[in-house]
Amino acid sequence: MRAGGDVIAIPFWTAPVETRWQVLNWPGWSRLTVLAGFFAAVNWMIFAPADTFKDIHQFLAHQDKIVHGAIFLALAMLVRWSTPAKAFRVNSAGWLRYGLPLALILYACATEVLQPLIGGGGRQFEWLDMASNVAGLCSGWLLFGVAIAGSNGRTVR
Repeated sequence: MRAGGDVIAIPFWTAPVETRWQVLNWPGWSRLTVLAGFFAAVNWMIFAPADTFKDIHQFLAHQDKIVHGAIFLALAMLVRWSTPAKAFRVNSAGWLRYGLPLALILYACATEVLQPLIGGGGRQFEWLDMASNVAGLCSGWLLFGVAIAGSNGRTVR
């Protein structure tokens, strides 16, 4: 802050480690609101009829698999961000520590199985989509854990 009271904005990556993650330090209700909105968007994208996305140009051969992985990576990171830190402590015996990742994997598999039944309109089950969903979940779960460990959990949660 300058002497006149003006705030100087500094880039995220140049901030001290202690304050770097404070941008993510939101109250619990707002975290759950963001998660609910993203979850609703994910469900819409997964269960929308296939012709909804027919005008999207394919840049890569397996672009669909990359999109599946990225969506579930973001979902896993948002779930970890919105869940209280005490649920993931080493001495925690709560159901969230093991039940939440298993529930997410079951959700990822169930969405792929239910896609042709609910979405209809050209939607079909694909093993590679299911594998990319689960790979995205595992990657997001672990990446968020690494980010928390790197900041010593001081400010993100």
